[in-house]
Amino acid sequence: MRDRPSGFFNPWFQLALSVICVLASELLLKRGASDTANPASAWSWTGISGLASPLVWWAIGLIIISFLSWLYVLRYIPLTIAFPMSRVVDVLVPLGCWIFLGEVISARRWVGIALVIIGLAVLAKPVARFEERL
Repeated sequence: MRDRPSGFFNPWFQLALSVICVLASELLLKRGASDTANPASAWSWTGISGLASPLVWWAIGLIIISFLSWLYVLRYIPLTIAFPMSRVVDVLVPLGCWIFLGEVISARRWVGIALVIIGLAVLAKPVARFEERL
């Protein structure tokens, strides 16, 4: 395995950056799409009206940053570790929607979030062992 960079270029930092960019982009996309929704439009089913929102364009920028960061992560962290760790976004997006957008999380969804957290905790030990080998 190659020598791993530190600081901003640390692949674990880049993984976190990728996840945060995905989280922020999802929240911005939701807000931008909601702000520009026009059910009376013939093209409303496409969501294309969302492109009129600056929030959607910010989200697109964050998606590009996330993609570039993800490509960088894959240079240093095996996909079998990076991908499951990136799924923390499956917890953060619903929590972000609940906190910032006032959306309701059902009991069943809370159970799903708990299961994802348990899965991430189970994965954390092998990740720590992988880190020790680097």
